[in-house]
Amino acid sequence: MEIRVGIHTAGEPRIRILPDGDNMVENMLIGKDFHWQQVISARLSGRVEICGSQLVNILPLERYLESVVGSEMNPDAPKEFLKAHAIISRSWAVGKILGCHPAGEEGKVSTSGELIGWDDTSQHTGYHVCSDDHCQRYQGRQPVASEALEAIRGTADTVILDSQGNVVDARFSKCCGGRTELFSTCWQNRDITGLSSFEDPWCDLRGLSSLERERVLRGVLKDYDLSTGGGYRWRSSITKDEVRKNLREKFGRDIGAILALHPVSRGASGRLSIMRIEGERGDLLLGKELWIRRLLSPTHLYSSAIEISEEGEKFEIEGKGWGHGVGLCQIGAARMALEGATCEEILSFYYPGTHLGGI
Repeated sequence: MEIRVGIHTAGEPRIRILPDGDNMVENMLIGKDFHWQQVISARLSGRVEICGSQLVNILPLERYLESVVGSEMNPDAPKEFLKAHAIISRSWAVGKILGCHPAGEEGKVSTSGELIGWDDTSQHTGYHVCSDDHCQRYQGRQPVASEALEAIRGTADTVILDSQGNVVDARFSKCCGGRTELFSTCWQNRDITGLSSFEDPWCDLRGLSSLERERVLRGVLKDYDLSTGGGYRWRSSITKDEVRKNLREKFGRDIGAILALHPVSRGASGRLSIMRIEGERGDLLLGKELWIRRLLSPTHLYSSAIEISEEGEKFEIEGKGWGHGVGLCQIGAARMALEGATCEEILSFYYPGTHLGGI
């Protein structure tokens, strides 16, 4: 099975062919619009095509997974966690290749008073997934730790299935913040078998020793993210002028000076799905959760599970979790594995009502 991956680049793709037949893209853009955005050189196995101005990498699914698991996971991640993540990443990718996961524009709104949207693979044409984090983090061919290779090869062709035998749309995020979220809070107005909302005690690391916390976090986070502490609880702030600037520059709307922010709709975990922005020239409803996160930060807030208070010309934000919170919580799953849980137990916990099977 092959997968087509759209590669984000900084400007027109710059490619050269290597002696071994691989292609080197010299301006691959990773972490697009996130705090760690950067341009790197990346080796691409398989074939490449240029579709318009879009670079597409076509390669075997299992080779793609080597890069995804290697990019998403640290080599010192627990073995059972790596196995679980290999199965999750394969399940999600297979669903995109087969076109059996929800996609489409239903629920999106763009009017003078309402702006509801999200980023998902329904926007991709000519390829199944892209290299950006809103799909799965793909950074081309790179050295892969033996533990990750073992996890991928040891679970080859294994995917998560629902009770009807359908491949589950296996989403995951860094930290759910104590409760997982529903699909409909973040994407199309529907919910999916295996992606339910429930209490998750595993990602609360506050009761662990500093060494235990570091061990969990090093299994999930890259070096540049370790200082975050995992995002279980956090604080941020933004001025009213900055909110107006972000609304204008990121969404093309200007409702005058920002007067207040009002929660309208929350998901099961407390994540804001719809927010009303009160401006001097009128109000705007904004959603879903990712767009709220973009509005309230130069890049993205950690999550939209937030409480907002007004302090003069500034909004103070108290938040929990990191990411959309749907499906597997990486920090919680890593802790489960370190405390002895098997791959099957981790997946059963985070995707209730599902089972493992072959492609």
